Amino acid sequence: GNDPLVAKEKSAFVAFLKSVRYEAGAAAASPLPVGGETLPAGHPDISTIPSIPATPTAVAASSEGKPKWEVPAGWKEIPGGQFLVAKFTLTGDGGAQAAVNVSMSAGDGGGLAANVNRWRGQLGQTPWTAAELQKEAKEIPVAAGTATVVEMSGTDARTSQPASLVGAMVMQPGQAWFYKLMGDAKIVESQKAAFTKFVQTVKY
Repeated sequence: GNDPLVAKEKSAFVAFLKSVRYEAGAAAASPLPVGGETLPAGHPDISTIPSIPATPTAVAASSEGKPKWEVPAGWKEIPGGQFLVAKFTLTGDGGAQAAVNVSMSAGDGGGLAANVNRWRGQLGQTPWTAAELQKEAKEIPVAAGTATVVEMSGTDARTSQPASLVGAMVMQPGQAWFYKLMGDAKIVESQKAAFTKFVQTVKY
């Protein structure tokens, strides 16, 4: 879901997972090699299984995994968290804010429609039908092929302030790349050309 909300609820979610118990009748459970949790009786021995890395590998979080791009003037890169490849902030008059998020998913990332309608939800808008999406989406040439671009406006669900959004999806072999410019309408409008050029010149 929404990045700030997921971050806020992460500890509660982990606590929820730790509280889960799987019971098979009154059968006794054997202890785990480490920690206080237990496994159901009869579960295969897991003491020799390597630990799962704490850092997800589905999304490149370091500079090694980033494509080659030129950051437009005025864009300030900040840590984007484990779900973003990169994040940039843009500041306008009176402290107005907008941000550019770059993310990558395996395969088709759930498809264009699902991601566009997720963005619409972030602006408090109803999902587009297939016909509406076909009407609103446009394709532009990029260094790596073609990008599908959409534009929309609404109310930012996080700030309850009017906001605009320009989003782009670029398919690469086995990967879907997503670019989202969202925030204050004036900033989005003034940065739309720079955002489009940024997406067009990315080399994977």
